This record gives sequence, structure tokens and C-alpha cells, in this order.
Amino acid sequence: MQSSKPILYGGDYNPEQWLKYPEVLEQDFRLFEQASINTLTIGVFAWAALEPEEGVFQFEWLDHIFERAMRQHMRIILATPSGGKPNWLAMKYTEVRRVNELGQREPQRARHNHCLTSDVYRDKVSIINEQLAKRYGAHSALEMWHISNEFGGYCYCDRCMAAFRDWLKAKYTSLDALNEAYWSRFWSHTFTEWEQIRYIDKTICGLVLDWKRFMTDQCCSFIRNEIAAIRRDSPDVPTTTNFMGTHPDYDYHKLAQEIDVVSWDAYPMWHLPQDNHESNHALNAAFRHDVTRGIAGGKPFLLMESTPGQVNWAGVSPLMRPGMLRLASYQAIAHGSDSVCYFQMRKSRGSWEQFHGAVIDHVGHANTRVFREVEQLGASLLQLDSVVGSLVSAKVAIVFDWETRWIYEGVALPSNAHKQYAETILAHYKPFWARGINVDIVDRQADFSKYELVVAPILFMLSDSLGERLTDFVKAGGHLVTTYGTGVVNETGLAISGGMPGALREVLGVWVEEFDALPDAYRRQVKPLDDGKCGLTGVYEARHHLDLVHLETAEAIAVYGEDFYSGYPALTRHSFGAGSAWHISSRNDDRFSDDFLGYLADELKLTNISSSTLPQGVSVQTRSVANAEFVFLMNFNDSSVVFELIDGIYTDLETESTVERTIHLAAYQTCVLQRRLD
Repeated sequence: MQSSKPILYGGDYNPEQWLKYPEVLEQDFRLFEQASINTLTIGVFAWAALEPEEGVFQFEWLDHIFERAMRQHMRIILATPSGGKPNWLAMKYTEVRRVNELGQREPQRARHNHCLTSDVYRDKVSIINEQLAKRYGAHSALEMWHISNEFGGYCYCDRCMAAFRDWLKAKYTSLDALNEAYWSRFWSHTFTEWEQIRYIDKTICGLVLDWKRFMTDQCCSFIRNEIAAIRRDSPDVPTTTNFMGTHPDYDYHKLAQEIDVVSWDAYPMWHLPQDNHESNHALNAAFRHDVTRGIAGGKPFLLMESTPGQVNWAGVSPLMRPGMLRLASYQAIAHGSDSVCYFQMRKSRGSWEQFHGAVIDHVGHANTRVFREVEQLGASLLQLDSVVGSLVSAKVAIVFDWETRWIYEGVALPSNAHKQYAETILAHYKPFWARGINVDIVDRQADFSKYELVVAPILFMLSDSLGERLTDFVKAGGHLVTTYGTGVVNETGLAISGGMPGALREVLGVWVEEFDALPDAYRRQVKPLDDGKCGLTGVYEARHHLDLVHLETAEAIAVYGEDFYSGYPALTRHSFGAGSAWHISSRNDDRFSDDFLGYLADELKLTNISSSTLPQGVSVQTRSVANAEFVFLMNFNDSSVVFELIDGIYTDLETESTVERTIHLAAYQTCVLQRRLD
């Protein structure tokens, strides 16, 4: 069962900032060894140090870092430096700087502000990447290539717009087809020449959607360009790039197809507000870890960045309480990470992130609370090698789809003030997380057949093919839950003809005639027809968005209790084939989601490692190999908790001792158990 690889432990290191202080670099490596740091991410923003003048390369300092790392048997994740262009490049080749929506060329400042389309920038990136690959591509210490950094943002320059027009020509072939897809005759915006598409008119929803699709494709192309320059001299070393959870700019599922290993940067705002537990922050972090694992296709991912202390870019960032560093790190591993990496290894002395948390503080020694916790965690992670490569097995899938989000957030609706796409997905994730039930977060392209339950909140954009796949899923015995805002527009943003919910109308057995929008302060009652049926008891509150549903072949489980639509179905069920399809007509309070989805979890006997209800603020997650399950127990409260595990023989991976079924977890405590499955 022992893995051949350890958990990668380390993070972003910027030795180029300390080249005038060789004694600091030596001290750093001694501290790395003391803390069991085994991995360094190098070069993320080092372009000016690697190529201080055009065509003049200086790699001796990086040679030294590789050699020093090798002496300590450390691994190097080497970044391509395109995330931060040097001043000489930005000044000489102005086209590499982005243009904003108003047509203004941006000055050289900050980072992540290059034009993805610029041939000049792609050429300059290729040159520096080729040089790095020739020198280090076959180096025995090289673990992985880190492609650029935190891709985000758009450029609206003439080159980007020309490339966009070419992209549209390839997709639609003719202006007639494009105009029909966009319904652009509205407001007399019909395009009669391709050159007229020079601005992203946000009143044309299909155009906005296609622009975001195009920019995703441009980012994919940019990544391919970077990797091509590396592959000539480093054909076998895997590549990654660091995503940002649910960041809206690019469709991460598409970007992930260009790289070998998915990674992401996690920065939960722990201890805000400073109450007695971290449930909401833990929930949000867990969700984004699961989103990242879904982007990785269910394979393990890497936690590429996290903070070992405070961040410095938030409005308020409290100190991490003792134990929180370990707890947050183990949470990432529990949800599928094979690494714990930080930004940053040593605090910068100046500029924007000089007061961002780091393993090594400005004081420069090991006698700090943060370093001691990093050191203790490093020793603990040495006991978790067997977890590396194990998988998270889930019977529940929740659909979070970038393109659906784009069109839903871009269309003008009666409920514009409270769309809350990501928040709604999270609300349907919460009941499973609170019960310790593993969940896969998938997009609309997923293979649904391997799940027992698929929850698809606000499936606003619905194609006929997706409708068919979900219908087949239910017909074959699957269970589907949809919500308000389902089946409203097609793939180009046009309203679906024939009534909502479009291609899911047959399987759901309902017709949605219209929907009400409520101001935030207003609520409507939702009541079960039979108290206790399907887990529902008492009166619930609906807010913001309420579908007005007509039953066709479905049955009503709950109804609205007031207003002119009193008695209209608020929850429906339709037995279809060997499965069932449910429709939640309104945005309801958390108690409704917990009761209803908890009922489904019980009915479907979804795996739960605890024999009792988990206390608030406690999370249980599992990863598995062929003959064993790794059980991560995490207490996000500042007080101790007790609960019971299901039957089995459990061994604490760190102490190798047998564990009783009754578990006592101290404040912010986490532990990892192994349960044999054979």
C-alpha cells in the first residue's frame, strides 16, 4: 500500500529577490530541511532576473538553486515566467500590453496583463521557455513545469478582435447564421459585415457568451504555445497551471485538457467573523477543492498555493489560530490533493506582498509560531505517503458549469439582483458535506452514468443533447434533481421554444409557465402536502425566485402557501423509467435543502462514514485505494466534539494505533484513519 511518492510539501520560493544576500539563501535551505520541505516552486515571476535584457540570459543563480535543492533531495516545480513580463519587453513591444474595453492600452504595471493573442508575446515567451527547457528540462530534480500563473482577464485589442471575428467565421460560416443565433435584429443590431464586430455589446447575450468561449480558446492556445516550446527538450516532464477555484473568466474544464496535472490556489478567509467555528469557510474551501478535483476528471490535484499565515490583500485578515494551518492543509488532502504548498516560502522585503504570510518571516529564523506549525505539519505529512494517488469515490454529482454561469449571469432577468449562481450550487452541496458524503462537482459534459444522484441547480442553458443524456440517466435508474431556472435558453442564449424546462420537460413531468421575482426582504411559504413526506416537515421559506409550475405527469410533494400562486407545486417528483426526477421550484431556506437532500441521501443509502449525525463544523471525507479507505476527520470548531464511526477496524496513520469507534476531536483537530476494505 505504500506510495512510491511523498506528498509534495513546500511552495513558491523567490531566490531572485535575495541574490545579493547569499547567506539568506543558505539559511533558507537549512530551514527547509528542518521543516521537511521537499518541493520548491521557482521562477514564477523571475523573467527580469532570467533575461535582464532582450536576448541576454542569466541562469547561474538558478543553477545554484537546482544544485542546492538536489543536495537535500528536494524537487523543483519550474515555472515559465509569462505571468509577469519585464519592463524592457513591455516598453519595446507595446502590443503585448492589454487593451481594455474602452480601447485604451494599459500601462506596464502589476501582473497577469499580457495579450494572449500577441504573436510578439508568444514568441518572446517561447524563447525564454526554450532556454529554460534546454538547461533544466532533463534535470533529475525537475518534478513539473508550472505554466505561467493564475490565468485571468481579457484583452480587447485589434488583434484580439480580429482573431475573434475569425473564430466566429469558423463557428457560424455565415453572417445569416450568426445573426439568427444572436437574434441581433433586436434593436436593429443586425451585422451586415464581419468587420462590424469590433466591440463586445453586452446587450447581445450570445455575443458575450461567444466572447468568453473565444477567450477560453485563446488561453488554451496560449498554454499550448508555452508547452510546445518546452516539449522539444523536456518531452516527459508533466505540466500544470494554477487555477483559482470558481474564478469566472475561463472555462477551467477546457484549460485542464491542455495540461497534465491540475492545481489550484486556495485562500479561505478563516476566522471571519471571529465566531466559535469555521463551518462556512470550511464549506466554501471544501467545495472549491471538489470543483478542482472535478476539473481534474476525478484524479488527484495539487494545492499549489495556500497561506501559512495571514494574507495581506483582504480588507481584514486575522491570524490563523493554532491548529488551523494543519486543519486547512489536511482538508485539501482529504478532498484529493497530493500536495500542500504555500505562497510564500520567505517574506519579500518590499512591494505588494511584503506582508503576505510566509514560512520564513522577516525575522529570518525558526523561532516563530508559523514556522513551528509548518515544521510540525511537515513531520506529520511524512506519515501520509500511502494516501498519494488514492481517489475520492462519489455517488453524488453536482453540476457547476462555466458556460451556463456565463449566460445566466449575462442575461437580463426579472431577478437580476439575486442571481447567485455559485452560491446556489454551494447551497445544494452543503447538505452532503455536512453528512460526510463525498461529492463530485462536474460540468455539463460529464458522464452521469456512474452516479446514483445528479443535482443540477439552475441548469439555465440546456441543449437537446444534454437533455437527452440526463433523460437517459434517469431512465436507466438514476435520480435527478433540478431547480428553478432550468431549461430557459439554448447554447447561443436564445429562449427555448415550446416551454420551460425545454428538453427536460418529459423527464421532469412539469411545464414552467413563468417565474416570480421577489425583493430580498420578501418571503413566500412552502409547505409539504403531507407533513413528513420526503423528509419535509413544517413550513419553509422561499425567496428571490419562484417557478410557477404546472403538473403534467409529475406529482406535487410540496406547494406554495401564499400569494396568488398558493397551491402551485414547489417540489415535484416524477418516476421515469427505472429512476426518478425531482424539480425544486423556488430558492428555499437551508432547512429545506438539508431536509430534502438529506432524505434522498438516506433513501439512496449514500455512503457516510459516521453512524450518527455529524456535529456542526465537523467534516468527514474519504479517499480510497483498492483495499483500503482513508478517513479524514476534521473539527472546524474551537471546542471539542464527539461522534461515532461506522463499524470497521481503524488505524491512525500517524501513530499506527488502533482507534475506537467513538471519536473525540479537540478544537481544530484533524486526524487520518485507515480502514481496511478486504
